[in-house]
Amino acid sequence: MAGAAVLVRGTLRGAMDRRWWGVLGPLVVLGLIAGVGWRILTAGGIGANIGAGLLIIFGTPVAAGLLLWALAWAFWLVTQRHGHEGGGDLGGIASRGV
Repeated sequence: MAGAAVLVRGTLRGAMDRRWWGVLGPLVVLGLIAGVGWRILTAGGIGANIGAGLLIIFGTPVAAGLLLWALAWAFWLVTQRHGHEGGGDLGGIASRGV
């Protein structure tokens, strides 16, 4: 929660380019899927094997898609040269003050 608060505050102050939320959003969802998935895979109760199988069948492609989306979007932001909102000319990574 503290990390999210820092990122939102930085975005509102203009210290972080808003377009990077297209990378952070899928990565946050990927983290949630990984956390819930780990909980399901390590469950010791009856029926856990069904949940683990469903997670592997359906969760893996979703996780891979989210990761590929975040990587592609980040690559696009880094290689884009015109129209970035940041202060430095580092491909949109560094913003005002750097």
